[in-house]
Amino acid sequence: MQQSKTDWTPVLLLGLMANAMLRSRTGYWSRPGLLLAGISALVLAAAAALFSYGWKHGRWTILRWLLCALLASSSVLEILRLRSLYESLYPGTMGLAASCFVLLFPVIYLRREPSLRQTSGAVLSLLLVGLAVMLISIAPRLSVTNLQITALTAQDWRDAATAQLVLYPEYLLLGILPRQSDSRAPALRLSVAAVFFEAGIHFLLELFFGAAMPGRSSPVQAAAQCGALSIFNRLEWLQLILWSMAVSVKLAVYLYAMVVLPGGEPGSGNTAVGLDRFFWYLAGALVFCVLWRNVNLEQAFLWRNLLVWLFALPVLLGGICQWLFACKKKPA
Repeated sequence: MQQSKTDWTPVLLLGLMANAMLRSRTGYWSRPGLLLAGISALVLAAAAALFSYGWKHGRWTILRWLLCALLASSSVLEILRLRSLYESLYPGTMGLAASCFVLLFPVIYLRREPSLRQTSGAVLSLLLVGLAVMLISIAPRLSVTNLQITALTAQDWRDAATAQLVLYPEYLLLGILPRQSDSRAPALRLSVAAVFFEAGIHFLLELFFGAAMPGRSSPVQAAAQCGALSIFNRLEWLQLILWSMAVSVKLAVYLYAMVVLPGGEPGSGNTAVGLDRFFWYLAGALVFCVLWRNVNLEQAFLWRNLLVWLFALPVLLGGICQWLFACKKKPA
């Protein structure tokens, strides 16, 4: 397969930012989160870079199929999570099948690399603009006195570290999707941007909600609806479209990776996923969304993170050994 010139970093960054925006609960207080953000970003960057190095220098036939299964199950969980958000805002207005079609049919267009790259750039820009408008809207209700000044416990530090050290599939895909350049610098940029973005969101939410922050359901959406500007109430459908497109981009990347991983060609000109593969993906997502519709999503995402770390561990160890061996072979 010909090497692709696509820079996947913005596409993957959109998926990581969407994770922070679509959280059903806040995971930690902002103070330990900000203090640990640098360390967490370095750990994730090292994990992504070493995974990429080990993956490119080893034969991982069985792991390729296991990663396909992880991406397929992650796709189902992403659909169910956004459908849960739909239900919290508009109860009973959109069924499970409708949610699947709304999120998956844009993938027909996004299955081509140029379309995926352009759309992800546009959605990422709109996401940042929407966040800026939300910040302006809630600015009068932000108060420094809402920041918690109580002594931090060991549990607070554990909660922050656990929430920030989630190894999302996007970190692994950075080294798997075809690239021209080394993955070390992109891995660092991706992890720093994602971790500090999430820590910043928690800081704003604590300024807004104060001690009530941990108990809020869909905290980002709740803060936006309480702002001084009525745009988020009048154009709430536009906000939902933005969230939906962010998740659709994530699903399109997962589908592309599932085609590339077993050694297959994405499609015509090596830049598109074939329609036959898309319809298998659509059918599988529909079936498992029905089977998993009553699953506890928070617990499911915790299990997903554990499985991703366990999956990445042998490749990480292989990357470390190969890197040390390569350094030893270099002449002094």
